[in-house]
Amino acid sequence: MSLLAYLWGVIFGRPQDLVEAQTSGAWQRVVDAFSSDQAVLVWDQKITEEQARAAIAERFPEMTSDEVAHALARGMFLTR
Repeated sequence: MSLLAYLWGVIFGRPQDLVEAQTSGAWQRVVDAFSSDQAVLVWDQKITEEQARAAIAERFPEMTSDEVAHALARGMFLTR
């Protein structure tokens, strides 16, 4: 490995790490947007919190129940 490649890796990290960080950030924005939409419906009393959690779990089946609850709580915080 050349010195330049080593320094690039130390300063900027591996390209794969950058891609994973960008993907993670994009994923979080998608979850935040959907959970915020659900939170608005809860605030407007159009659906219950249980219905909102069910909708989030249905939209993101890979999330655990704790992650779903956290996503709704974050959405409610973001929409206050």
